[in-house]
Amino acid sequence: MAKSLTILYTAQIRGDLALLPRLHTFLAGLMADNEREGTLLLDLGASCSDASWHCRATGGRSSLLALDAMGYHAANVEGQLKPAQRRQLAGQVTLGLVDAAHDWRWQAGNALATLTPRERYAGWQICLRAGEQTELTGATLRLANVPKGQVGLARLAWGDGLELVGATVCEMPSRTPPNPSIAGTVEFIESEARRVTPDRSSKGSIRSA
Repeated sequence: MAKSLTILYTAQIRGDLALLPRLHTFLAGLMADNEREGTLLLDLGASCSDASWHCRATGGRSSLLALDAMGYHAANVEGQLKPAQRRQLAGQVTLGLVDAAHDWRWQAGNALATLTPRERYAGWQICLRAGEQTELTGATLRLANVPKGQVGLARLAWGDGLELVGATVCEMPSRTPPNPSIAGTVEFIESEARRVTPDRSSKGSIRSA
């Protein structure tokens, strides 16, 4: 009997915490539409940016803490976290932190989330380094980059072999309501970031609404 999987993914959030409560609502709706299938939720990188005060204050951890609260399975953190910050965050989240030295394995489907496909891995692999298009080459799935505010969707099926059966990009409606729990999480993350910001420069603080 063939199995199926839906992969939902984001990229280029760049510290926009105000986006995340609405994004969570949108993702929940997409997941409900695919509830009969397995679902993976991934981020392809650049979730934080030095242009965001809370990203500077937390060393790139703030957005990743929010993604963890939103139920993301794994995220590309290459270039975002220094080793000490990565170790600190790894003890706080269940989110898989993928970089050049660390992969994440999805045990339910024998899949490996990686930046560089591993030649000797026996299962199939998902590359979390964004590409120009979503494509399946052999047993490696590459995902197309998506801008902030959009969600990529890829559907896979496997029985005798792995097959990419569909790929699209979903635009979040402008009137998507924020999820109250994630809005509260964002407020907490910002308040903690203010505590460790040397210059208290919260002029760029983002309030969720």
